[in-house]
Amino acid sequence: MFIPYSIVNPLTTVRIPRRLPRPGEVLVRPGESVEQARVVAQTVEPADFCIIDVARELNVPLKKVKDYIKVTRGAAVGEGDVLASRGGLGGQVCRAPISGAIMGSGRGRLLLEAEPQTIHVAALVPGLVVEASPTEGVVIEASGAFMQMGWGNGKEAFGVLRVVVRAPRHPIRTKNIDAAAQGAILVGGSYFDEETLEQAIEMQVRGMIVGGIPPSMIPRLENVDFPVVTTEGISTAPMSQAFFDLLRSLDGREASVCGRIRYRWGTERPYVMVPMPARGAMPVNPETPVAVGSRVRVLRGPYTGASGVVSDIPKSLIQLETGARLPGVQVDLGGKEFALVPFVNLERLL
Repeated sequence: MFIPYSIVNPLTTVRIPRRLPRPGEVLVRPGESVEQARVVAQTVEPADFCIIDVARELNVPLKKVKDYIKVTRGAAVGEGDVLASRGGLGGQVCRAPISGAIMGSGRGRLLLEAEPQTIHVAALVPGLVVEASPTEGVVIEASGAFMQMGWGNGKEAFGVLRVVVRAPRHPIRTKNIDAAAQGAILVGGSYFDEETLEQAIEMQVRGMIVGGIPPSMIPRLENVDFPVVTTEGISTAPMSQAFFDLLRSLDGREASVCGRIRYRWGTERPYVMVPMPARGAMPVNPETPVAVGSRVRVLRGPYTGASGVVSDIPKSLIQLETGARLPGVQVDLGGKEFALVPFVNLERLL
């Protein structure tokens, strides 16, 4: 029987793909060792175009617009530069929303072509390049503690882990973020609020790892510059004890955090990687079946978020409160507490 699983392993070997968003150039070869900051691939973002409605911005008739335009075709402009103005000092001004070049004008509008942007993909984790596609990216084999997350805001960075709460049920507060947080990856317990996020931005943290975040925070987090990842997905649930204990044991070590998440055309989950020597590290085998002794976490039901060890696999089906009968296991939650949980409500911890 196979179930969904998370890798939560203090010492393992994993292969991490580092892909370009579009075809480009790969800068390393198989067999090369790389560090976190090493650029392994790059590509050029196609030029974008922006149409500026000068007539509307200045509130003038179309036939009068050319009298107020201050730039010529082919001119290079920077973001915020004046493109047109009327009324002298204190009058109305039309500014460039982006940097680029003026490509044309007509019907009271200007066409602005953005500057092409080069996208660099760094290794993010230290390791060995084991695969390389000439135009798509590489796969890096790395060893250390590896934890898959439930949600991420799409950003990535590396820095020193700093646990700022005492227990997984504690949220990060502004008082937890001081000058020592600058450049660090902060580890909290349950969640944080808008005020705490602003404090983190002001203190220039490199990332945040928490149990969950409320849905209302998602739009804001997608626009911050550093990665935010959660172990429990989108919620205000406390971080599971298994995650918290491992992260606390790694306090002060350098970690790589990737908040990229994708469920279509190939699953990609956020993760935290803490590099450590490969000696004794065992590759993860996600196809190992659940057995007595397997570590699991409960995803749904009355024991949501609890983790424990499978103590028995009943031959008969487990009856739920809804009346449904499903195959499952008995989980030892510690403290002489046991729970019968169906496979579909479990996540395996490797």
